[in-house]
Amino acid sequence: QQTLYQNYQRITMQESPGSVPAGRIPRQKDIILLNDLIDSCRPGEEIEVTGVFESNYDATLNSQQGFPVFHTVIKANFVKKSKGTFDQNNLSDEDIKTIHKMSKNPNIARMVFNSIAPAICGHENIKKAIALSLFGGVEKCFKDKHRIR
Repeated sequence: QQTLYQNYQRITMQESPGSVPAGRIPRQKDIILLNDLIDSCRPGEEIEVTGVFESNYDATLNSQQGFPVFHTVIKANFVKKSKGTFDQNNLSDEDIKTIHKMSKNPNIARMVFNSIAPAICGHENIKKAIALSLFGGVEKCFKDKHRIR
């Protein structure tokens, strides 16, 4: 008997919070990506998934609950990125001029940090970390082996 290795990634897809009625929690479903589908999407992107809906009998949950419990997943065959709600083409000329004007301000970083949770005093390091994680950075690829986003 041989061990078979393959590329495998498990992601969790969640309903778009904007489409969920007020007071309800967005539903989510586990998706299994294999082979060339891994790394086809990133956290926060809107995607459409085509795949096979599978249910697996979970004996551990059955012993805890006392009745049959099935764990369901979707084995993806195709992943398509959807257009997000924010598109660069939606910016007006006035918005672009304002962005360029603000970018020349030497204190722009301080302005962004202070604009996060302005009602909370202090915690500058936390606000800075939130701002930096929101803006991200340049993706780094290492000889087609792996990448850091």
